[in-house]
Amino acid sequence: MRRLALVLACLVGGCGPSRAPNPERTDPYLYEDTRRLVRFVEAAAAAVEAKGTAAFADFSRSEAERKPGELYLFVYDGDGVNVFHGSKPELIGKNLSAFRDLLGKPMVREVADFARRPEKDAAGWVFYLWEERSEFLPRWKASYVRKAVAPDGRPYAVGSGSSRLKVEKAWVKERVDLAAQLLRQKGKVAAFTDFRDPASPFQFLDTYLFVVDANGRALVDPSYPTRTGRDLGSFRDAVGRLVLGDVTAKLGMADEAWSQYLWPRPGETLPSRKALYVRKVVLEGETLYVGSDFFLASPVWMRH
Repeated sequence: MRRLALVLACLVGGCGPSRAPNPERTDPYLYEDTRRLVRFVEAAAAAVEAKGTAAFADFSRSEAERKPGELYLFVYDGDGVNVFHGSKPELIGKNLSAFRDLLGKPMVREVADFARRPEKDAAGWVFYLWEERSEFLPRWKASYVRKAVAPDGRPYAVGSGSSRLKVEKAWVKERVDLAAQLLRQKGKVAAFTDFRDPASPFQFLDTYLFVVDANGRALVDPSYPTRTGRDLGSFRDAVGRLVLGDVTAKLGMADEAWSQYLWPRPGETLPSRKALYVRKVVLEGETLYVGSDFFLASPVWMRH
C-alpha cells in the first residue's frame, strides 16, 4: 500500500509534500487503521478528480507491488459498472449492481449509490458479510466509499475495505440515528420490518439494533427475532448492574446517551467492556428507545 500511497500523493499534489485530506473525514474515528483506510481512499478520489480515468493506469502499475492482505482500490460508476478493481481486474467492465453478500445485502448497489448522491464529495461506509479467500469462515467487511467527479464531469464511487477494522463508535451512532429517523418517517410496522431484515443497513459487523418500550419490553430483539415482549429492563450485566438503567436515566434529560457494561465475549468467561448507544423516539405519544451495543477494543489501539 505504501507504493500506491506515494503514487496517489504525486497525482494529487506533485511529488513533494502530499496534500493532507480533509481532517473532518478522519476525526470521527478512534482507531488508526480506520483513519488510514479513509486517507487511502480520499487520496485515490482526489487522483480521479485530478486525472479522471487516466488515474486508473497509475493504480494498476502500483498493484503489482501490493502484498497479500494490503488494501486495494475499487471504483464503480453510478450504474454499478466496475471501472477499476485492484484485486480482481477480471471484474472491470461488468455491471455488478445485482451482486449481494452472504446475507442478501446489495453491497455493490450501496457502493454505486455514492456516485449518484448530490454532494460532490459524498462519503460513507458500506458493511457486508464477505467470504475471504484466506479465511475459513466469512467475515464482516467495512468499506469506505467516496464520490469523485472526474474532469469530464462523470461521477464515480471510489472505495476500499478491510475485514480487520475494529468497530467504531461513529458507525454505531450513525446507524442508530438513521434508525430513529426511519422510525419517525415510516412508523413502527414498516421500520421494524427493515430493522429485522438481515440484508438491511441495520445489521452489520455483528452488531444489531434493538427497540424497547418505556417499560423495557423488547419490540425488536436481535437475540430472539421471532419474539417480542422480552423484559430487557431487568437485564443485568456480569457484575449485576442494570444495563438499561443508566442509559434510560440519562435519556430522561436528553434524546441520546452512551453507557457501558460488562459482558463475556462469545466463547469466553471473563467479562469485557461493551458500549451501548441509545436514542429516544417519541412516536404518537409513545416513548421508544432505539439502540445498539458492541464490544470495545483494547485501549492500546486507540488514538490518544
